[in-house]
Amino acid sequence: MKKILLFVSILAFSTNISAQDFSWGPKLSLSSPSLKLKDVKELGTVDEFVDLLEERDAKLGYQIGVFARVSLLGIYVQPEVLFSNSSTELKFTDVIDENTELVDVINVSMNKIDIPVMFGKRFLRVFRVNAGPVFTLLLSDNIKQEGLSDSFKEVKANYKNSTVGLQVGAGLDLSILTIDLRYELGLQSISDNITISGTEFSTDQRLNQFLLSVGIKF
Repeated sequence: MKKILLFVSILAFSTNISAQDFSWGPKLSLSSPSLKLKDVKELGTVDEFVDLLEERDAKLGYQIGVFARVSLLGIYVQPEVLFSNSSTELKFTDVIDENTELVDVINVSMNKIDIPVMFGKRFLRVFRVNAGPVFTLLLSDNIKQEGLSDSFKEVKANYKNSTVGLQVGAGLDLSILTIDLRYELGLQSISDNITISGTEFSTDQRLNQFLLSVGIKF
């Protein structure tokens, strides 16, 4: 991870003599994350829990931080360092018997540092397209249960400290304003398992999200 931070620092703060353009500034984003579940199984059995542990609608999150942009030979590189908060939900259906099901909602909230490094091209001095990796460092996570069931009281997801994703999108430069719309695709599972009341499930959890941002260029 130190190598990643060093790489981003070099991109953000080094200027080449032949560079045609350099700008930087603050940036604010709204995000709509969704936690995708795949291959959910109870460890030690062949029982699948896809019908019991489900995805829910996304909640709005936010990002705030700084970006830098260096243009050279018609191509630009834009590294960013952003504090990010995202929240999403999972639905757990607790089957009591054939006639009784209790539904619980698991709220997952994360505070992270996101470090996108975007490579792009500008057209007509206004329109941009870009894509690049995003490195995520987990600062903290909070998981809460809301529902009717008393069969489980503790949920643990064992989230990874760092993951890598991919962002693709387009943007506009209007005077000092820079506006971007991106989609972020999780390339790694953010956790290999989830534990509900002592029962451990293996799962592939990937955090995907849409991002709408506004920045000011200096």
